[in-house]
Amino acid sequence: MDRDIILKLAQACFSSNPAIILGSGASMPHGLPSMGELQKYLTDKVVPDVGEEKDAWSQVCTALDSGDHLEKAMDGKNLPQKLTRKIVEMTWECVNKSDYDLFIKSIKRIEEFPLGKLLQKLSATCNQKIDVITPNYDRVVEYACNVHGLLYSVGFTPGYIQWREGSEPIKYNKNNRNLKIVRIWKVHGSLDWFACGDKEAFSVPVFKIPTQDAMPLIVTPGLRKFESTQYEPFRSIMTGADAVFESANGFICVGFGFRDSHIVPKLLQRCRTGIAPVAVIARTLTDEAKNFLRNNAGQKYIGLEESGSGTRAFTAQTPDGVELDGMDLWSLGGFLTSVT
Repeated sequence: MDRDIILKLAQACFSSNPAIILGSGASMPHGLPSMGELQKYLTDKVVPDVGEEKDAWSQVCTALDSGDHLEKAMDGKNLPQKLTRKIVEMTWECVNKSDYDLFIKSIKRIEEFPLGKLLQKLSATCNQKIDVITPNYDRVVEYACNVHGLLYSVGFTPGYIQWREGSEPIKYNKNNRNLKIVRIWKVHGSLDWFACGDKEAFSVPVFKIPTQDAMPLIVTPGLRKFESTQYEPFRSIMTGADAVFESANGFICVGFGFRDSHIVPKLLQRCRTGIAPVAVIARTLTDEAKNFLRNNAGQKYIGLEESGSGTRAFTAQTPDGVELDGMDLWSLGGFLTSVT
């Protein structure tokens, strides 16, 4: 397949005012843990009580030992509430340590953020808002925006102690003109979101759980994953993300494995219209990503993964992939260089 055709597909996706979907593969280059590293951390650190907790955790560990990935191993298992809290706290602890290291690098300006460059280039268009949807708990998007001088919102008010902004998003203006903003839809929560008992959710920019009774608001895999998203702030975040899926003219997916059961059905629904081009960029495309593109993404898709010294590209015309020697399209930085 002609390289120019592949580049035109990538450029069409970039110029469509796309929504950005980020998976764990978008955070790993910044030192955030992979799902495999998180899995090892949990199996090392989670200590269940004897009885119901131990039996439930044993089922998860058995599934992991048989080769299931973390999402699949925990999916559908009715874990006791106390065990769920332990998993949430250990997940928070694992991700938070690496997130703090990235925060320090961001302050020192020694970390490159290709994502920030992407958002900056999209912000340079006439669009007032750029939407980013992610199941990641980390603050990579927020740091990328800060480093590149972009305003962002995650659905909480400004301030040191931040509360939910309500049904109407806060707008920022300068000289009576609305400022452009990156709207981040963190559908599984964030490291800086907490709740104390049944009190209102709040956000604080800290790197430790602020009080003993504060529960990190992050949604981990398992049966309670769907139960958790029925409550605030997740319900409003999911509603907002759903609206983005329904209206987006295109999608750029970075490091997204197509395993998340909250995001994939909405993306599938939009792709069935055949309108929105889709680009999927990853070091290694998962089988789920390849199957999604081949069977559900219509004619205007491109999947890009590392291959030797170049890229392997998957399109509707080359569903089994074609080698692009010497071309770096699979990394976000290389993708940006090629399409802008």
